[in-house]
Formats: sequence, C-alpha cells, structure tokens
Amino acid sequence: MKFALGVDGGASKTMACVGDETGRVIGVGLAGPSNYQLTGIEYAIGSISSAVNQALEMGGLTPDKLHHAVFALAGADFPVDFETLTRAIERTYPGLDFRIVNDVWAAFRAGTPESIGGVVTCGTGSNFGAVGPDGRRVTGRGMGYEWGTRGGAGDIIRDAVHYAFRSHDGTGPKTALEATVLELLGFPSYDALSLFMYEHKAELGALYVKAAAIVPAVFQLASEGDAVSQKILMDSGTAMGEIIGGMMERLGMRSARVDVVTAGSIFVKAQNPLMSDYFKAAVHRFIPFAAFRLPDVEPAGGAFLMALEDMGIRADGDVRDKAIETFPSIEAPDTSL
Repeated sequence: MKFALGVDGGASKTMACVGDETGRVIGVGLAGPSNYQLTGIEYAIGSISSAVNQALEMGGLTPDKLHHAVFALAGADFPVDFETLTRAIERTYPGLDFRIVNDVWAAFRAGTPESIGGVVTCGTGSNFGAVGPDGRRVTGRGMGYEWGTRGGAGDIIRDAVHYAFRSHDGTGPKTALEATVLELLGFPSYDALSLFMYEHKAELGALYVKAAAIVPAVFQLASEGDAVSQKILMDSGTAMGEIIGGMMERLGMRSARVDVVTAGSIFVKAQNPLMSDYFKAAVHRFIPFAAFRLPDVEPAGGAFLMALEDMGIRADGDVRDKAIETFPSIEAPDTSL
C-alpha cells in the first residue's frame, strides 16, 4: 500500500492529511500558521512539522513510509520563496519526494475534481488561481492590496477602521462601525486609537486578536442595515469577482461551463450573503456560465488528492469520494473571521 501526504499552510493555521492510495484518510494534524513571509522560516517549518507529526501518529506511520507529499503553502509566491521552502523541507524531511505549490491549488482541488476553472481563497488574506482549457495556469500574487489583490479579513478591517474614523470626524457617512470599532479595539476615544496607530506605523498587527472581531461585526451590521458595512462587503465581493473573472477570461473560459471554488473562512463562515452575491455577479460579467462551489473537504485533503495525482493515481470518482468520506473531524482554532 502506498501512502501520500498533503499539507495546507496559511496565515492562521496549518493542516496535514495522510492517506493511502485508495483515497482513505488515516491521519490529520493541526498546528499554527506557516506563511513564512509572516512568521519566518523556522516558525513556519515548526508548524508544518507539528501538523505532519500529528497526522503521521494518528495514521500509525513514519515519514519513511510516505511515497509523495504536496505542500500547499501561503507565501509560495516567487521563485525565491520556492527555493527557501524547498531547502527547509528537504532539511526537515531528508529523502522525501515532494512538491510545493501555492495554497490556492489545494483549495481548488478540495472544491472540484475538474481540471479547469478558478479558485479564490479569502481568509486572513486572499489569493486567486485559474487554469484554462489549454492547461495554462495563473496564480495570483497574493501579496496584498498594493499588488492588485483585494479581499480577506485584513482589507475588511482596514475599510471598517477607515469609515469609522470618517464617521467620527464628520468627513463621511455615519455608520454603526464608529461605536463598534472603538469598543472592539478597546480604546476610549478616536484620538487614543489614532495615537496608537501612529506609534505603531498605522498597523493593527499588535491588536490582531481584537481586530479580527471587526470582521463578523461588519457582516452583522450589514444584516442590520448599516449602509457602510454593506458597502464594504459589496466592494470586496465585486473586486474579488473582477480579479478572478478577469484571470479566467484571459485563459479562454468566457463561454465555458466551469467551477469557481470559493474557499477560506470569509466565504465559509459568512453570515450575510451580500459579499458572495456581489462576487458572483462580478464573475458572471466575465464568465457567464460559471458555477460556484465551496470545498468538499478541507484544503489539506485537496493537497492529499494532488499528491495522489502526482503518483499517477486518478483522484476523482471513488478515490475523491473516499477522501471526503474518511476525512476526520478536527477542531480548528476559532479566528473569528
């Protein structure tokens, strides 16, 4: 029996999945973040090792029993990233046959068995990927707003704080975010928040746990009719739809009936459909016959299926169904996204 490993590593958590050539999942592990651009390479590899060790222990395997692995990692964006990550994984797992991909591709395979289509991940950050009928594959830069990317918790938080300040200062529309942002971040006034942001170079990283609670608040306020919160969700959804729709159109999918996988906590946990509705409408301007799918299994399961494909095993049909059926329930940390 041959065994494969799939790892999905992101900005908030890392999950590993071990299974056999029939698609049966026998072990899963969960650890902290592994986007090395944010954590540094040693921390990232520590998270990956922890998740992999848990999965192997659950499956009763040792690393030498693995025939192949796919590491689908956020932060695998440029050639230098792949070089850095390859060296670190080779050092950690000498002799292991493996491939590194950007984490969007694990999400894609987790959501569809098809060979063409698109994928959007929207969690702490966002990224995009598309593969066309001729096999051409494009991966988004995934580096943030300045690189042409939009979406994810970070952008929603940024927009919410922006409009909260404008509401308070009388330079923009009144919004319930004005009181909510101040309360969630724990500041007595906007002057105090402004000073904190100035002293920390306008970054909210030091307040991440508190700031993360702004995201569900925006969705809730949108449901209650707050126009600014609704605008934030509509703008975010539209921008993400335009990005993935444009990528797919350039790859020749305008008239194709293809899947667009929507993965990540913002899509999966959203309590208000407004962002998703505007996202779908924007995609349909480019790809009229696109269908939208949430992942059938955790992205780590998608990475596992990719590893099987690399081994020459068809990972659709019964094999895919088996992976979905046997993927064990594992409690991920609540990031309130």
